[in-house]
Amino acid sequence: MLPLIHNLLHRYICSRLSFRKRVWLLLVILVTVQLSLVFVFFHRTLANTLEHQISTRAVVQAREIASDPQLIEEVKRNNLDGIQREIKRLQGISDANFIVVGDQDGIRLAHPDEKKIGLKMKGGDNRRALEQGEHYYSYAKGSLGRSIRGKSPIVTQTGEVIGVVSVGYLQENISDWMFTYLQPLSLTLLMILFATSFGAWVFTRHIKSQMYNMEPEEIALAFRVQKSVLQAVYEGVIAVDGQGRILSVNKRALSILGIAYPPGYLVGRQASEFITPADFFTGRNQRGELAPADMKDELIACNGETLIANRVNIWEDEPGLAETVRDHAGWVVSFRKRDDLNTLTSQLSQIHQHTDNLRVLSHEHANRLSTIGGLIQIGAYAEALKAIRSETEDKQQLIDYIAQTFRSRVIAGQLLGKYCRAKELGLTLEFDPCCELNADPVNITPDELAAVVGNLLDNAFEATLKNPDSHQTISILLTDAGDELVIEVADNGPGIPDNIADSLFTKGVSSKNQPGHGIGLYLVHSFVTQAGGSILVDDAEPQGTIFSLFIPNTISNNHKSCKDGTF
Repeated sequence: MLPLIHNLLHRYICSRLSFRKRVWLLLVILVTVQLSLVFVFFHRTLANTLEHQISTRAVVQAREIASDPQLIEEVKRNNLDGIQREIKRLQGISDANFIVVGDQDGIRLAHPDEKKIGLKMKGGDNRRALEQGEHYYSYAKGSLGRSIRGKSPIVTQTGEVIGVVSVGYLQENISDWMFTYLQPLSLTLLMILFATSFGAWVFTRHIKSQMYNMEPEEIALAFRVQKSVLQAVYEGVIAVDGQGRILSVNKRALSILGIAYPPGYLVGRQASEFITPADFFTGRNQRGELAPADMKDELIACNGETLIANRVNIWEDEPGLAETVRDHAGWVVSFRKRDDLNTLTSQLSQIHQHTDNLRVLSHEHANRLSTIGGLIQIGAYAEALKAIRSETEDKQQLIDYIAQTFRSRVIAGQLLGKYCRAKELGLTLEFDPCCELNADPVNITPDELAAVVGNLLDNAFEATLKNPDSHQTISILLTDAGDELVIEVADNGPGIPDNIADSLFTKGVSSKNQPGHGIGLYLVHSFVTQAGGSILVDDAEPQGTIFSLFIPNTISNNHKSCKDGTF
């Protein structure tokens, strides 16, 4: 039965009325039922009280009239004129609708309608008074209509019952009194109903505005779409409120962070229970200070994973409020493993590196071949052969040095390409005699190390080219001969401008005015700090800048000799 009623209500009411109207109608119906119950209770109580008071008053008056000696004397003598005259006098000072006197047989001796005198009294409620001498009230219909009637026997001094007095209040008059008493209550209840109806309409309007004027069905659909989109995103996504409680999380986030619980288990719990450290997710910077600004492509470490994360604010969007007065409500953080980006970055870097190398070699060999071709054309065969051998020996010596000094193929390939690039730019890249890399580093991957070295050398090339008075030389030291991996790159550029010296490693900060810069040193700083290392920046002599990087390396290396040779 209940499911049937639910279906009918949903089909004929819910589907045809908006959410606001349904809530308003429900509130009005509830208040109407409550006020109706109040009215019924009050009406019932008032009716019972009024009936009791009127019946008591009727009996009291009937007893007073029945005990009047003059009336008793007139009834004994059966003096109708005297009885009627006495009753009219009493009727004038009574609030009762009628006073009727009957003899011991129930025949009327006095009545408001004189035509009915001498007729038998109606109602059939005189027996107890005439036969048993009782005083009581009854509710019956007489010749004047339905009424409450007080009955009292007329008793002589000898105790003989010689008649009955009936004092009555008509139902019409009682109803008028009820209406008089109920009218203020009815008006008050109607005012309450109107005020409640208006308040319910304002309340439903507020609720609807908080729901962005969407219907519950639309909200449910939006929630399902949001849930599906959240699970379809390849990146991990976690939404956190202003108190650090998790609002939403997708399965990819749990997989990346190694959390074994289902998404629903995390909702409503503190992010710090499952994420260590959770500062980035709770809107704090690396120093633990509150930093609600949006952040993009930040390197963070959580649950033993190095992640690339983005963070955007959740704002309380109150209708009618300007954006400057919005309240902060939390954050949405999206993240992915750094390895995912590193794989793509490594592939792009290798392609870019190979492209540069091929371009440089193609340009250089074109020049060499042009020279050799010219020597052959003029018949200088010996000089042509000498040029070919010189070129081959120089290249092979460079390749042998780099391959023997830097055992990491990624680093060796990169440095060979950078050496050729420097030569193409008219610069000289010098390797410090103490350079050596006997194994891949421990706390930083070869791809990350290549990114660090590549960015430092690129910046050194650009800085040196900006200085027309430099000697066009860049030097590099790369060694793991101790407990630390040491990287040192020195240029002959104009130095670091004072206005960016304090924010050199901040994302987007650069001495170049072209868009797209300000990322290289930020990545260098991120990789080094993630590896537990440090960076020192000093001025070079006579001019330029020296970047010194120190990254912990737990592998002990006993080979600490320096190699001879400068390229």
